Amino acid sequence: MDTTSLGIVGVGHYLPGAPVSNEAVAETASVDIEWIRERTGIESRHYAAPESLTSDLATQAATLALAGAPVGADLIVLGTSTPDKLAPSTACYVQKKLGLPGIPAFDVSAGCSGFLYALSVATAMTAAGLARHPLVVAADVLTRCVDPTDHRIAPLFGDGAGAVQLGPVPAGYGILALELWADGSLSEIATMPRHDGYFQMDGRGVKRVVMERGPKILEAALAKAGVRLDELNRVLIHQANPKLVRMLGDFVGIPPEVAPDYGRLTGNTAGASVAVAFSMAHADRPFRDGDLFALLAVGAGMTAGAAIVRWYDPDTAA
Repeated sequence: MDTTSLGIVGVGHYLPGAPVSNEAVAETASVDIEWIRERTGIESRHYAAPESLTSDLATQAATLALAGAPVGADLIVLGTSTPDKLAPSTACYVQKKLGLPGIPAFDVSAGCSGFLYALSVATAMTAAGLARHPLVVAADVLTRCVDPTDHRIAPLFGDGAGAVQLGPVPAGYGILALELWADGSLSEIATMPRHDGYFQMDGRGVKRVVMERGPKILEAALAKAGVRLDELNRVLIHQANPKLVRMLGDFVGIPPEVAPDYGRLTGNTAGASVAVAFSMAHADRPFRDGDLFALLAVGAGMTAGAAIVRWYDPDTAA
């Protein structure tokens, strides 16, 4: 099966607990509420409960994706930077919690590009005949790795998970193109220590890479798919923060109605961000048969990924 006949047939996301307001974050980080709103555009985010693991969030999202799909999973690829343990993989815990023994399951680490890297791996494995119905999940609880008193970083992040179930769709639909990129010489822009210490990020460095690499990788994916930018019905960009999403959209020429802002309500959910935004977009205004959309992310590594997908709706397809 080539990538033109592999499509998204189920989707779901999970945001833990009640929304955490800017007021709550501002008090802990000793920062002005208006500063958060003006600098980031974020109004709320979600925090996982102390007893919740990344695999718990991932399982919730995966369950929703599977519930809406006509096929079951025969592979799990999970993108995360906050695994339950260094070993075994968090995907194995998700496999156990879903009750799917025997199917391959493993993690991918690519920062905020984690979902797109995981999607690419699952697609390639399907093309190689190693799977037919992969489940792709991305989940992070990065708020536990952030200094809550750091006013530069603490307001930005939230926890969450998103998932898509893949399956066969007619030729011309599904995943039309995928593009990946990484540059390890930029690795110190965003880092997280293995043991003690908090997540560190050079905000200006991140912004520079997003604005330089984001348009290029999106352009490469569009060219590979043979699709024009103005043909896209929606573009789901990594929700680093609403200000940066809009800046990138304006630079590329994507109007606000095509590149919706969900980070205002979720904060930056790291590797889960694109999957969460995709699921929220579908819930907000369901994709119609033939709709074209792009997924785009830039993350630690530095890494980047883009995908072009044509939606297939068996109920309304001609």
